[in-house]
Amino acid sequence: MRTFEMSSRLLVMCGAVIVLALGVRTEAMGQGTSSSSSSSSEQPEAGTATDAAKPEASETDTKAILPIPDYSGTLKDREYLTGEWKGLRPKLADLGIQFDVNWTQTLQSIVTGGVDTGAEYGGSLDYKLNLDLYRMGLVPGGLLTIRAQTRYGESVNGNSGLISPVDTDGFFPLSADDIPITISDLLYTQFFSDKFALFIGKFDTLSGDLNPFASGRGTQQFMNQNFVFNSVAILSVPYSTLGFGMVIQPTKNIKISSTIMSTADSSTTTGFQNLGDGWTWSTEANFQYELASLRGGQNVTFILAGDNEYFNIGERFSFQPGVGFVAPTENTTWAATWSGWQYLYMQEKPAGPIDLGNGPPSVKGLGLFARLGFADKDTNPIEFSFSGGIGGQGMIPGRDNDRFGVGYFYTSIETGRLASLTGIENHSQGFEAYYNIAFTPATELTLDVQVVDGVNPTVDTAVILGARLRLNF
Repeated sequence: MRTFEMSSRLLVMCGAVIVLALGVRTEAMGQGTSSSSSSSSEQPEAGTATDAAKPEASETDTKAILPIPDYSGTLKDREYLTGEWKGLRPKLADLGIQFDVNWTQTLQSIVTGGVDTGAEYGGSLDYKLNLDLYRMGLVPGGLLTIRAQTRYGESVNGNSGLISPVDTDGFFPLSADDIPITISDLLYTQFFSDKFALFIGKFDTLSGDLNPFASGRGTQQFMNQNFVFNSVAILSVPYSTLGFGMVIQPTKNIKISSTIMSTADSSTTTGFQNLGDGWTWSTEANFQYELASLRGGQNVTFILAGDNEYFNIGERFSFQPGVGFVAPTENTTWAATWSGWQYLYMQEKPAGPIDLGNGPPSVKGLGLFARLGFADKDTNPIEFSFSGGIGGQGMIPGRDNDRFGVGYFYTSIETGRLASLTGIENHSQGFEAYYNIAFTPATELTLDVQVVDGVNPTVDTAVILGARLRLNF
């Protein structure tokens, strides 16, 4: 009966296509990407707090940071469901005010294996406000980004058997309860040129280590966290926190960012009360290049954290009942990650670097991706983690905006950092495949299957079916 009710909810939400709210695509530094959040943009794996160093405005308006998005078009072909609001929306953008709302709903069911079978339904709303202070005539090069989030419902994360979430969107922001609303980003960025920027404030880190085939905050591509960011960063990089840093972009294909942040997570707090609870320093370098006229990219990140007592860190992992985190005696830790992506086929060659800062790029093609990370086994329950696979967009004639991906992950577990009465396996692994159906550019339905094997030897391999509906207002 419960599964039937969940299925009914999904059918109802698929009909909720006419909606109310707002949207924005911003472009930033050399790549035209949006100012952003953290970790090179936004979750553990990067840890820098901005996906930009100077967003470009338009060719005719140089006294601006953010370009004015295209809100025009019919309901069938526009990127924002609510369109131009009879001309008000582009006028607000011209004044420097851009507001984006995304609504994601997820239904997943463990059909066999895991801690327990059954279906769960949950959802999130993501509200993002960009204030272009340069376009407003207030501060040349100034940009203020505010992100608020709502999360409701349940997920199958606690029943999958993995210590990492199979529903990333249902896990962040970090909280055991529903989140009516919380501010995860309140970030000020100052662009001094198209090659250098400083930022300070509160930011989330969920869009770090971006690539065209496996990013998307768990709402646009893969659902499993292992295909959104590398698991070795979970211990030292919080989801939302206070910090500051810089971004340097010496060429259009190279971007280097460095961030110092509080290790304590502030998903539902201001963060000021936790400023003394440890620090994390993350530095990363992103490169794009051409190989046989096909675009590719790589990311290298090093993370160092200190002055930490890891007693309250367990909430960052999806522990099942009976499994817990053993706090280490050392108060410093490190992690290092590499990731890469390479197109194997592109229908059209882009003029320059691919913009990865605003979700999956609108590039029709097919490519490979991989991530590899290592961590301090004396403190981190994850010794190393690998993921890789294939993804693409527009490979079926007439379905230019549809995306798909197939991936495998393997995580080596440091058993001394976990406790269980039934013992701990020294690894976990899994497979995920998804197909994202774009009814319109603003309305996407994802069908997903995962097969995952966790750390508890008494828990059978779980098979998880899922559906996700995302609306961009």
